[in-house]
Amino acid sequence: METIYYLLNPWWEERAFTTGIIRDRYVAPLAEVQSRRQVEVLVGGRRTGKTTILRQIISRLIASGISSKDVFYLALDHPTLVGTTISEHLKAFRKLFAHERSRKLYLFFDEIQDCPDWEAELKALYDTEEIKVYCSGSTSALISRQGGKLTGRQIVTVIYPLSFSEFIEFRGQQPSLSEDYLFERLVEDYLQVGGYPEQVLAPSHEYLPNLLEDILARDLIRLFPIKKPGVLKDLIRLVSASVGSRTSFNRLSKLLGLSLDTAKEYIGHLEQAFLTCSLEKWTTSYSEKVYAQKKLYLWDTGIKSLFTGQGDEGARAENAVFMELKRRGMETGYFAEGDLEVDFVLGNERKTIPLEVKMLDTLDLGDKRLAGLRLFLRRFPESDHALLVTKTISRTIDNFHGVPLEAIPLWRFLLKGEL
Repeated sequence: METIYYLLNPWWEERAFTTGIIRDRYVAPLAEVQSRRQVEVLVGGRRTGKTTILRQIISRLIASGISSKDVFYLALDHPTLVGTTISEHLKAFRKLFAHERSRKLYLFFDEIQDCPDWEAELKALYDTEEIKVYCSGSTSALISRQGGKLTGRQIVTVIYPLSFSEFIEFRGQQPSLSEDYLFERLVEDYLQVGGYPEQVLAPSHEYLPNLLEDILARDLIRLFPIKKPGVLKDLIRLVSASVGSRTSFNRLSKLLGLSLDTAKEYIGHLEQAFLTCSLEKWTTSYSEKVYAQKKLYLWDTGIKSLFTGQGDEGARAENAVFMELKRRGMETGYFAEGDLEVDFVLGNERKTIPLEVKMLDTLDLGDKRLAGLRLFLRRFPESDHALLVTKTISRTIDNFHGVPLEAIPLWRFLLKGEL
């Protein structure tokens, strides 16, 4: 066991270790909270970079002056470590360096769901030990299955696939803002390739199919009572083909030969594995919000490209906008009345911002594709302003049905910090 410990913790011997491209939007905040007691839980899809981020935090802590021998990292899905409890690992770590019980230690547990009884173990450590814990997991069941054991003792950070700005950094390209044509090409690549870090750094036709098989086997079939595992990939294919459309679970169940409840259950499992995400209707009626059809999106546009190819640019753009809104922590929903829709509505009735995604190169304010936006502004004339995400248009209309309309290219919206 000691050999594995040293292999996983090269800093103990002052050996160099790789940290990759720093994702500072996560690393800086998590490294700066070393003094707060709560367990830092990193959740997100498999291969979104959680392990690398943990190593980057470790590097930042050691650089700040924390002794390298006070930092303990474990990849709990390593075959040698499976079956050993966290408390046993901690006892061995203390024995290895003769740590006094009063000494503050920094523990990093990767893929913690693979450790037996980890919830109760972390609770006991939190209540009795002088430690700071960072841990990661690849499904949101990591949170829901705790049974409340860590309530008030954890702070959850969601790790997303690369944002567009991170994609540019990973590609090693940073055009001037005056070179908009270069950003247009980069955003096309982003919609096609997606944001899984390894795929961005070294694109491969085999990567995403293999990753998807890994997620289905390790994060779904192994964890949930799925009686028809072969249906899961077909379900992802159907979601990919209907991104941004209102979803009928009845239709899905009939196409897949599942009961309605099972179809809903399987969609829920895909959401827990950070493959799909749903969007509710934006409405002032609570019951309508609950019972209205949902729209489904993918966590990564690369998965959509895998199933639907290079076409359907508008749907991929809408998907990218939705995920960017989620990264920014913005609550949203879609507006629909009959066949007319607005892709996203932000805010409340007092300060409402409708946002429509249309990959346009020219702007005609009477375009029938803007009919949903015009209807929304008639229904909610007190809206703050309206946003139109386009392919290349950058223009502000002072009065569009009573409010300012800002047309903004997709690449600029994805880079822009505020709406």
